[in-house]
Amino acid sequence: MTLPVAYRHSLALRCLLSIALIVVLTAALSAQDEIRLDVSAADQVAATYSVSNFRYHIFPAGTSAGKAAMAVHNFGTPITGHANAVTASILSVPVPGFYGEDLVYFGGARLATTKSNPVYVNMSSCGGTVASCWGNPVGFLSDLSNSTFIHLTDQYVGTTANNRYPPSTAATATVPLFVSNVVGQNDILAIVHTAAKALGTGYGHIYHVFLPKGVDTCFDLTNICYSPDNPPSFVFCAYHGSVTFGDIGHVLLSVEPYQNVPGCQAAPPNPNGILADSTNSVLSHELIESITDPDPGMGWVAAKSLIVNGAEIGDLCEPEGNSNAQFLDPTLTLNGRKYELQLEYGNNYHACTPAP
Repeated sequence: MTLPVAYRHSLALRCLLSIALIVVLTAALSAQDEIRLDVSAADQVAATYSVSNFRYHIFPAGTSAGKAAMAVHNFGTPITGHANAVTASILSVPVPGFYGEDLVYFGGARLATTKSNPVYVNMSSCGGTVASCWGNPVGFLSDLSNSTFIHLTDQYVGTTANNRYPPSTAATATVPLFVSNVVGQNDILAIVHTAAKALGTGYGHIYHVFLPKGVDTCFDLTNICYSPDNPPSFVFCAYHGSVTFGDIGHVLLSVEPYQNVPGCQAAPPNPNGILADSTNSVLSHELIESITDPDPGMGWVAAKSLIVNGAEIGDLCEPEGNSNAQFLDPTLTLNGRKYELQLEYGNNYHACTPAP
């Protein structure tokens, strides 16, 4: 693996090769209609020089580096606005149980409804199909949106409406020029900028960027990475966040690297296969955290205990791992189909829960 310090050189290289850097996004609006989008030099410039208020929150990997990050509460962007925090109104604790840390609301945005836009990157490098690279994210997102499980977010967003987080237009991205196998923050933001410019900005969209097998990603100029080939920097499995572009405005995103690796995998029995279940569990984690804390550190966050300060709804329920560094996720039924995915935290139960 090339260490993240290479990003210092990659920016200069991008400027020299900006004309050659073409990222082709094909968004399937219907079976008959496709839109071809190019990430141009202008998109790369916007992602590099016109970004403000970039906030992010990681899903720590089940690795030594990931556990070390959790031990020091390094989830990403720090919490802001402690003075505005409002403790949830919660039910009495069932005897004798009690979990000592509920989520606290910091006054920021929450998503009563939104759409998920998958963005599949370099699909040809892992078999050429979504199924061979990641499983079936759209099918999972549809079942999640129509499930009882998603209603555990009702208490945080103030609505009980059904099917309020459906999948929407997907896109495929082919990136022919990378400096190394490490994708930097600006590369991710350039792809997100292009997709959002075409499909919409604001809180009505979340762009889920899926990276193929063998591609690492780091926060620029740091060793905070998804890097199965470099264990000392293998800190996270995925992350969600938000960013404001100077030209198109506010955009929500999540980044899901290839999850079928020790440190991120879902342990057997895997009703949909280990590839799909590993993808689905982390996608569920990032979507639900995007719903309850879309601008990380400003929505619903745990903040009253030194043990879990900074954790979000999914972090509080990140499952234990087995001896193979696989997460021991339970099997749940969503919209009539079985999936293996982690639980989420319910203030109403003071505990991790599979239901509202």
